[in-house]
Amino acid sequence: MTSSPSYEDLADWDDLNLLIAEVEEDDPNDPRRLDPRPLPADIVHLNKSISELEEKIAELRLERDRLQGERALIARLPPEILSRIFELGVDYSLELLPTLNLVSRRWRDVTLSCPVLWSYIVLDSEWGWRVPAFLRKLRAHLDRSQAAKLFVDIDLRYVDGTNDAQIIMSELKPHLPRCYTFNISVPEWTRMRIVQEHASELGPALEDLYLRIDSSDMDMETPFSVLTQPCPRLTHVVLEHTPLECVNVAMPALRQLYLLRDQRCHSSSRIVYSFKDLMNIATASPLKWFSVRSAIFSSDTTEEIFRSTPVLSELPNLRGLSFDVVDSASISLFLESTSLPVLGLLSVYSGEDLHWLTRISLSPQQFPSLRLLDLRNFNFSGAGLVPFVRALHQLPQLTGLGLTQPAPGIVGSRFFELFAEGPDVMGQWLLPRLEALCMQGCADISGHELLRVVNARRSAADDEVANISFLKLSQCYLLDPEVLERLASLVHTVRSL
Repeated sequence: MTSSPSYEDLADWDDLNLLIAEVEEDDPNDPRRLDPRPLPADIVHLNKSISELEEKIAELRLERDRLQGERALIARLPPEILSRIFELGVDYSLELLPTLNLVSRRWRDVTLSCPVLWSYIVLDSEWGWRVPAFLRKLRAHLDRSQAAKLFVDIDLRYVDGTNDAQIIMSELKPHLPRCYTFNISVPEWTRMRIVQEHASELGPALEDLYLRIDSSDMDMETPFSVLTQPCPRLTHVVLEHTPLECVNVAMPALRQLYLLRDQRCHSSSRIVYSFKDLMNIATASPLKWFSVRSAIFSSDTTEEIFRSTPVLSELPNLRGLSFDVVDSASISLFLESTSLPVLGLLSVYSGEDLHWLTRISLSPQQFPSLRLLDLRNFNFSGAGLVPFVRALHQLPQLTGLGLTQPAPGIVGSRFFELFAEGPDVMGQWLLPRLEALCMQGCADISGHELLRVVNARRSAADDEVANISFLKLSQCYLLDPEVLERLASLVHTVRSL
């Protein structure tokens, strides 16, 4: 998420997988392509000669490559530049480091003299159940990284038992003060406790934190803070199936906060977060982006929100807000309890209940900067379209609208007709400043309805009606190619995915 939301952020739900057609490959054992008869002697002789020539060609190519390598321009690069190139490559792909060590003696000397290359420590499925080998790798990286900041990504679900987890964390403990990224996944609270016991020095250099607990009996455990020191540089936090109590420390630089139920498996259950604890974290940091998935907010009667005239919690820096599979009541609670003066993007996947949107339309002064609205799993059929349109009439400042995966499968033609009709029918234009329309997973979109909206707004006599300048259409499989070409000639930016 960038600091400033853009039209590209609309209708861009990452859990909707694009359907990719499989490429058929020729089967070498296809009986239609085989000849069961033995080869003639002359063909056997020719095949043998071809094999010998191919081996000779391969040898010549190797010799040619060796000679070219000796005079290659890259061999003249000074070690400082070469090491920087290596840094960029390893940062993009960690698997590159072993390859760099095997190219030549000079390249290996360069890699060994560059501490940053050895600052990435990752335990994933590739190293699962190979703890002795991982420990050798871990010690080598810790030694060769010297004083460089560490990137630590440890998945203790691939470790057999708590003893191995103890050993790994003991090796890491003296070096955690220089850790800037700390990603930890554990199967249960017992191993998270091991992490906490060895992470007492973590915090001063920490910038990015990811915590995940697989345990399904989270409500039966007493949460504890994994962090014990203030984190003055921490800007990005992801808590997956992890309570807020696990980060009960000062985070004065926090910019992005993600709360997830479980993104590795699909489940209808939701995790409960204390709304009071969430507000304490949000108001104590310059939060710019907040995203919550598969969650419910809880509250107790002592909170400010139950007063007759509650004081709103101001989030002066929040620019992007996303609710993914969150009930309408929890969304309304958040919006009714906060002041969001610079909120630019609101993405919501809550089902067909649009009470939260009605709440926004009744107090638009709380959202003066709202420009982009992104909806998923909505229902505009029948009477469901009425509250939505009424709410949009109260939000004329919107410039971008995203619609994804409607509940009945279709958006409906009436929706687009309302955007094409002017003051003679509607009394005023619906969203007069609208510049962007983005659709994802809408089965009935052919392009003709969008073309009508684009033409109607281009021909409007009212100068206050903006032209549609951005269209994004993803997984709309009934889209007419000819209409899409026509839209491309009228709209500045058209993306079809």
